[in-house]
Amino acid sequence: NPRWMKSLTIPKYNLEVGEEEMCSKIRESLTKSVEKRLMADVPFGVLLSGGLDSSLVASISSRILKNNSSSFGNKLHTFSIGLKNSPDILAARKVSEFLGTEHHELSFTIQDGIDCLRNLIYHLETFDVTTIRASTPMFLMSRKIKSHGIKMVLSGEGADEIFGGYLYFHKAPDAEEFHKETVRKLNKLHQYDCLRANKSLAAWGIEGR
Repeated sequence: NPRWMKSLTIPKYNLEVGEEEMCSKIRESLTKSVEKRLMADVPFGVLLSGGLDSSLVASISSRILKNNSSSFGNKLHTFSIGLKNSPDILAARKVSEFLGTEHHELSFTIQDGIDCLRNLIYHLETFDVTTIRASTPMFLMSRKIKSHGIKMVLSGEGADEIFGGYLYFHKAPDAEEFHKETVRKLNKLHQYDCLRANKSLAAWGIEGR
């Protein structure tokens, strides 16, 4: 980690936050956030890529379900998609096995992606290449989620924007520039990643949280 992240002064607000306190607040806030979004009267699940963000959401959700009686049982449904034996598929499988979730995998082919493009673009209402590329597997997975009767799913969207998870953030010259870029990314989230997640899921009648 860059040395300046050990004690981060947030521009404009000038709040000194130590690393230990910062981690504690993040853990507490994230847990409360997941718990709040688990309030539902329909069958639900979690989108699991095997990465840090979705794995944390799945872990917290699984723990909450096990500690509270639920009309949908105490076993969490997780969903992952990828090309055959892709890193995401393998990583999500490991996380699922560790958490003991009811895991559902979907392998798709390049042709499957090409075949759904016209329908996908119709629902996304955008021609943005990156958004369409990222939406293709999510759109295909949403169809599978619907077939299992799941009406709502939790996702790890937004974590990379809030915490600077993209690779180019390592090139930030200082804390202020790092912060400005996270704010810029968050302000555009509705145009890209949230648009992808919301419309890919909504096309199949699924609510994304």
